[in-house]
Amino acid sequence: MDVFRMHGTAYGVFDTTGAFQYPGRWHSRGTRVVYAAEHASLAVLETLIHAGGRKIPLRALTRIHIPDGVPIESQPWMELPTSQAFGDAWVREARTAVLRVPSIAVNRLESNFVLNPRHPDFPQIQHDPPAEFAFDPRFIPTR
Repeated sequence: MDVFRMHGTAYGVFDTTGAFQYPGRWHSRGTRVVYAAEHASLAVLETLIHAGGRKIPLRALTRIHIPDGVPIESQPWMELPTSQAFGDAWVREARTAVLRVPSIAVNRLESNFVLNPRHPDFPQIQHDPPAEFAFDPRFIPTR
């Protein structure tokens, strides 16, 4: 299965610095995870949503390959803070290297993926070289 990650060009694809410093829907601050999206377009949309209208620094879009043999746990939608507690426990217990969760950005019709770099299966997950991504200027505020 291929998924997509949008990330800063100054950071590696699997860099967990941002997740460690800031909480997310499926983890608390201090938990190291990597977020990815089911489709490249969803990765772009998630980035735009989280930018909140602010200027977006240079980004890269990277295709990530999850081998068929790597188990993927799925979790239905949860509200905060329950989802964060669930994700933290999932990382701590190292149940799987990949957690599939619904994306609120598209009314839970598509999925995001949370990757656990501490899981023993994580080294099997590979990626293509990052490709610089240029946002369509219509998405960027001109204030």
